[in-house]
Amino acid sequence: MLRPLIIAATLAGLVSACLEVAPPSETPVDVKDVEAPPDLELVTACVPTGMELCFDALDNNCNGVIDEGCGLNTGLLQFTIAWSQSEADVDLVVDPPKSGDGEDIGDVGLARDRDCPNDGCYGQNVENVYLTDGRPRRGAYRVVVRLAELPDDDEPVKVRLSARIGQRHYTTEITLERSGDERELSFKL
Repeated sequence: MLRPLIIAATLAGLVSACLEVAPPSETPVDVKDVEAPPDLELVTACVPTGMELCFDALDNNCNGVIDEGCGLNTGLLQFTIAWSQSEADVDLVVDPPKSGDGEDIGDVGLARDRDCPNDGCYGQNVENVYLTDGRPRRGAYRVVVRLAELPDDDEPVKVRLSARIGQRHYTTEITLERSGDERELSFKL
């Protein structure tokens, strides 16, 4: 009879050890300033709409991650765009902060997932730039959404841009009317 009690006590100790969550050792990623054109409304509040939907550049379940479970990578920084016009070529460009003297600071660990529609996106057009590892470098990240090509379509392209910075999530809708149109935002950490 003693043996089952010892096993039960041992299992209880292991389970309680597994359930303990250590406090985060690093300070959170703080957003110092966000600059957007006056006609773009950045929304920061998340309203849960249910399960995560793929290829909409939203955090549908409000867990702080954009389009998780959809084959996109994520990190402490994540910038994602999505649009529905399958033939439109929209580009997402994320420039990392510059050094104090305005020089490029080199590799900061940003990577791109896809280049739609060129990467066989099959009408599920999403581009995603994310921080591959570690903490983001402090400074201003310049984010540009550019309509590279709008073939045979007079309709403007509506693009959703979402940015994840730590556990904060920003989103906005951008309308691009002709090839070459672009919008720029800045996120300062």
